[in-house]
Amino acid sequence: MICKTKSESGNLNMADYKKIIRSSQFIFLVGNERTRLSIHAGIVQAISNPLRALIDNGHMTESIAGFATLDDVEEETFIGFCEYAYTGAYLTPELSIGQDSEITSDSGLVKSTKESNGVSVEQREEPAIEDAELDRTPDLDDWSLSSAKKSKKSQKKKSAFYYHEIEEKQPEESPGQITIIYPYEQLWERFRLRKFDSGPASFSPNPNILFHAKLYVFATKYLIEPLRQQCLRSLHRDLSSFSLNRKNRSLIFDLLDFTYAHTGRFEANGRSTLRDIVIHYVACEIRTLADDEKLTELLDSDAEIGSDLVMKLVT
Repeated sequence: MICKTKSESGNLNMADYKKIIRSSQFIFLVGNERTRLSIHAGIVQAISNPLRALIDNGHMTESIAGFATLDDVEEETFIGFCEYAYTGAYLTPELSIGQDSEITSDSGLVKSTKESNGVSVEQREEPAIEDAELDRTPDLDDWSLSSAKKSKKSQKKKSAFYYHEIEEKQPEESPGQITIIYPYEQLWERFRLRKFDSGPASFSPNPNILFHAKLYVFATKYLIEPLRQQCLRSLHRDLSSFSLNRKNRSLIFDLLDFTYAHTGRFEANGRSTLRDIVIHYVACEIRTLADDEKLTELLDSDAEIGSDLVMKLVT
């Protein structure tokens, strides 16, 4: 454990650490599996009044039993809270995405859906028969065969020239390529200039951006304002450098869905800042996101997403 002064972490000084280390440990049963995680009671008491009540209030069941159950909190989220509690900054986890291996067919083999006696059978593609072989008939003499070949070659040249002209007139396209257009540069400029009252969490080259939102919801529930600000600052940093494309835009939809499912339009200090950041980013990237059916599903399922998005686009 690295002890930082108050000026470095913004939370604790050396005297606080001495008191914390001497305090008893409190046990939290976290997540659906109720993973047993412990933390010094002193550090919890110093940063969250609701959690302090769980530990100190002698009339509450958790305080008497010496443990509390947080079944609506993921283990990774609670560990992020502990990192922040001890050091003043949490670690941004790496994004982990499993990729399915693709099987390609080689050597002319194609998979058949037919089965023989319950055993799948692989069929080999038959070799194509050349046109010249089909043209051979025993009734043609050498002269007629030669004339037929010359006529055929002449037709092929004309056909090739005709299609070559068409190909030259066709505009070149790159299939699957996204042309990113930013029609609302002012939206991006306002997004980049947003300020927060905290330093960011540790940097990750491939960050799990949804983690910031999950930890923000935890910090909001247990009234840990400095942690809320750090989550917002870290999410803003990672979204500002996020390279959006068709393969990873599902991450933005997951973030949008989670944010509106776990926050209200208004919080203790006014409008939800998490919602405002996420919908602001979606508005900036709307041209890249608009043709995905997932966006339509989200707009149909939550009217507040649609109204917030419209307001962000026109103001």
